[in-house]
Amino acid sequence: MNGIINKAQFKSIQKLMETHTGIHLGEHKRVMVESRLKTRLPYRDCTTFDDYIQLLYTPKNGEELDYFIDRLTTHETRFFRESQQFEQLSDVIQEWPTSAPIRVWSAACSTGEEVYSLAMVLDQSLGARQWSITGSDISQAAVTQAKACQYDISLVGQIPTELKRAYCLKGVGEFDGYFTISNQLRRRCHFIKQNLLSPKFDQPFHAIFLRNVLIYFDVEKQNQIVDGVINQLHHGGYLFLGHSENVLKQHPKMRFVDNCVYRKESA
Repeated sequence: MNGIINKAQFKSIQKLMETHTGIHLGEHKRVMVESRLKTRLPYRDCTTFDDYIQLLYTPKNGEELDYFIDRLTTHETRFFRESQQFEQLSDVIQEWPTSAPIRVWSAACSTGEEVYSLAMVLDQSLGARQWSITGSDISQAAVTQAKACQYDISLVGQIPTELKRAYCLKGVGEFDGYFTISNQLRRRCHFIKQNLLSPKFDQPFHAIFLRNVLIYFDVEKQNQIVDGVINQLHHGGYLFLGHSENVLKQHPKMRFVDNCVYRKESA
């Protein structure tokens, strides 16, 4: 088996990744790509990366393409990451009308920690009011893990004590060493596989968290994603970006509220 990626093979992998996710893998990523994929070759009876690339281009191998995307995308996340923004969300919730259910979208939600963090905040802030959260990610494996809602017990320390007591359940038996989130929150959280370059929803959202993902796209794709996301936002709704992604300066539809927090001002 030849587990080395040559220049032509890497170019094919770059094209595949950009076509299906919009993410451009720079040349400096070649070693990382090789490391993450080479063990897959013998599993799929491939002798070289040419064989594996041909497999990925075969239409009937959609599951393998999902695996490929999952291996080459970043899933770094945590509960209450950049916690100040959850406090800001809790504050702006009070501005929203009480008549309609509140809808929040966690874009590029990875394995679900952000969604369940948002769910705790909404439940604490809204009480008996109706709300729901949609989490989307390009990785089917990440979406499946988010739906399963089983997290290593070592991660529970990321959750504030009062919220941990209210919403976290320690696993027993086969789930020993894990924890999950209470059903009262989980039933309001929905997860889908979706590409950020072409979001499709029936109704707009009151708040969208698009954090720590734009950095993986070039400027043209960033602008495409941001415009598409803003189109999914209610007039007067809020967009939360990651602290390394302040890319909305002077956008005609958005007003600056705070560091990496914007409000939609025009329909």
